[in-house]
Amino acid sequence: MYSIKLTKKAKNFLSNVQKEDSQIILREIFSLRENPLDRNLKKLKGYKLWRMKIKKYRAILDIVITSKQIIILRIGFRKDIYKNFFKKKN
Repeated sequence: MYSIKLTKKAKNFLSNVQKEDSQIILREIFSLRENPLDRNLKKLKGYKLWRMKIKKYRAILDIVITSKQIIILRIGFRKDIYKNFFKKKN
C-alpha cells in the first residue's frame, strides 16, 4: 500500500474550496493507495509527473515506486493548474 503526502500548496487549495469538493478530491486521491498505476492517471509530457482528473479539478502528483509514496504536488481548477504549475521563473 502506498502512502499519500500532500504538499503545503495542495493543503492550502483544499482548505479554500467547499467542504464537499475537498472531500471528493481527498476520496479520489486516497483511492490511489492500493495501486496508483491501475487508475485513470496520465503522464505529463516532458515530466516525470502524473495528472489525475477529479471532476473540474486536477491533481499533479509524483509516484515514487521504490519508497511506495504518492506525493500530491498541486491541486487546482482544470483551467488554471497547468499554467500556474509550469509558470516560468525569471
